[in-house]
Amino acid sequence: MLRARDAGCARTSTSARRTGSVISGASAARPAAEFEAFFAATAPQVRRYAHRMVDHASVDDIVAETFTVVWQRWADVPTDPDRRRAWAFRVAHHRVQHWYEAKQREVRLHRRLGPARADAVDHAADVVGEHDVAAVLALLPPAEREAMWLVVSVGLSPKDAAFVLDCAPSALTSRLTRARQRLAVVLAERVEQEVSR
Repeated sequence: MLRARDAGCARTSTSARRTGSVISGASAARPAAEFEAFFAATAPQVRRYAHRMVDHASVDDIVAETFTVVWQRWADVPTDPDRRRAWAFRVAHHRVQHWYEAKQREVRLHRRLGPARADAVDHAADVVGEHDVAAVLALLPPAEREAMWLVVSVGLSPKDAAFVLDCAPSALTSRLTRARQRLAVVLAERVEQEVSR
């Protein structure tokens, strides 16, 4: 697991950066301890988020990259616990976006180089998982799926989820409304299928 002392050595405050001085000893211990407590509380949630968004093999990378950025920018992270958590999820969201962009480049490269090998592993099952919730959410478009996941599963407020996704709260509310409408249709069809058996 990534720990505060592994993510960076000396920490500098915003004012210390301006003057060129470095926080030392007991002063540096406080941000490190705060970060470690934040990491312990938030890392499992970020891990679950990453598990729903990327393949199993990349989850640890997303979590490590997320908290490396959080540690490096700890002086800029909001002090309010809810905003701090949303800030970390915004970083995770950006890491996931970078992961998808890299995968798209990889796919384009494989198309240019020729047909895929027969022994290539398909990680789609890792992304969707075996849970019904993940299977149902997988039916949603990516923007709606991510909005639902952040609000319902992670427990962020719509305002914080909008911050994570870098969109207006009204846009997030629209995504949630569309997602709920789509899920209502899908769940009604599943109930109808179960009843007709």
